[in-house]
Amino acid sequence: MFLAVALLVIVLGLLAYLDSRKPKNFPPGPRWWPLIGSAFEIMEARKRTGYLFQATAEMAEKYGPVLGLKFGRDKLVVVYGPEAVKEFLSSEDLSGRPHDDFYRMRTFGKRRGIILVDQNFWTEQRRFLLRHLREFGFGRKTMSSMIEDEAAHLVTYLKETIVKNDSVVFNVETLFNVPILNTIWKMMAGVRYHPDDKNMQELLAIMAKLFGTVDMTGALFSRFPILKYIAPEMSGYNIMVELHVRMYEVIGKMLEEHKRTHNPDDPRDLMDVYLTALKSENPGRSFSEQQLMAICLDMFMAGSETTSNSLTFGVLHLMLNQEAQNKAREEIDRVIGKERRPTLDDRPLMPYLECVVFETLRMFGGRVLTVPHRALKDTHLNGYFIPKDVQVIANLHGCMMRPENGFDDPEAFKPERYLKNGKIHLPETYMPFAMGKHRCMGETMARANVFLFLTTMIQNFEFSVVPDSPPDMKMVDGVTPGMKHFKARVVPRML
Repeated sequence: MFLAVALLVIVLGLLAYLDSRKPKNFPPGPRWWPLIGSAFEIMEARKRTGYLFQATAEMAEKYGPVLGLKFGRDKLVVVYGPEAVKEFLSSEDLSGRPHDDFYRMRTFGKRRGIILVDQNFWTEQRRFLLRHLREFGFGRKTMSSMIEDEAAHLVTYLKETIVKNDSVVFNVETLFNVPILNTIWKMMAGVRYHPDDKNMQELLAIMAKLFGTVDMTGALFSRFPILKYIAPEMSGYNIMVELHVRMYEVIGKMLEEHKRTHNPDDPRDLMDVYLTALKSENPGRSFSEQQLMAICLDMFMAGSETTSNSLTFGVLHLMLNQEAQNKAREEIDRVIGKERRPTLDDRPLMPYLECVVFETLRMFGGRVLTVPHRALKDTHLNGYFIPKDVQVIANLHGCMMRPENGFDDPEAFKPERYLKNGKIHLPETYMPFAMGKHRCMGETMARANVFLFLTTMIQNFEFSVVPDSPPDMKMVDGVTPGMKHFKARVVPRML
């Protein structure tokens, strides 16, 4: 009996030692403990700083621009600072996407979608998606028209709501969710929603809860799988399942309706085009109905969340910086006037408004952790060894929120920082959409959305702080940065 116990203790001790041992020349970072890795140190830094991007920025200051961490069973490398980030995002060896259970559970237990796939599968699906989205306006003049229409609908909705409720106070953090969703969903599924649509508002609320529970490195139940059985609510497992069940119900109904009314000679949207491809003689190994639904899921979640959050950052900082808001409005009145709707053709004539967009995207993107990459093979980064299948992620704070990288007084909202002699100049470290092979495919549309919505809102309304409810500047620390609940006075310039 004594020998059996002694042997068990030795085995457990050996396993604990191996679990806490770092690979040779792995990037430096806090000590790894058995089972939990460096989770306690990360959680402590996150609690102290308030946010994961700040916690990893602080650790990078201590350990260097390539930071080696371990969450439970998962090794993670966080890259901080422009030189290391550029090397990382340019590396073909580090261009994979994660493929563990956490990422597969959202797409039928298989690798599906467009954001979290890689190699030939990703190349084939991305090429198809971009080619056919262009048929419905993506990156073309008709895209501007669709966004203009949604911005105009939002103006009408706000003015009608002001008259109906006799109030000019709005919750800004949810103001743009549905209108931004409509700009992409019209091309994807031919559908648009009213801002007061209860089912869509409920679905977006569930999505916001999930995005505030998990982050770009995963969730508690993905790092410690036992938690989905003993603490499914606290670990984020229940909300993850609930959202995806609800999302696939919505997408599934749309898909069935499209299959019932599908006419290959008269495609209405991407769903129709994809269904035609599925019925062709050789659609390709990566094509399936599940893949179509997963693409819709990715576009719904990523396309709406990031852009609407960016716009919320923009409105917040314009509220707090009336001088910038007034300068932008003066430029709008001079170039466009008070009656005509803004279009993308106006953008080259409005350098200050364009700089407002750049600064809005910096304020949002400078607090972002990129979508995780995966090492496709044993490789090196900044001289350190990165084993195959290890996840690598970039913290863009080090590129766009540091004075030494061309952004003096980085926490200040200063659109004029990009203007020199009337022309726009962007620092090389400005990369709100990342760079390299996996640069955000929605960049064109996101920039168009932010420009047209902000320009239309400033043309029609004045934004200011509610005297008894000033924003506390706190953010949601989740998948993407988002401002916590705050209100704004939204006063029409002309009723």
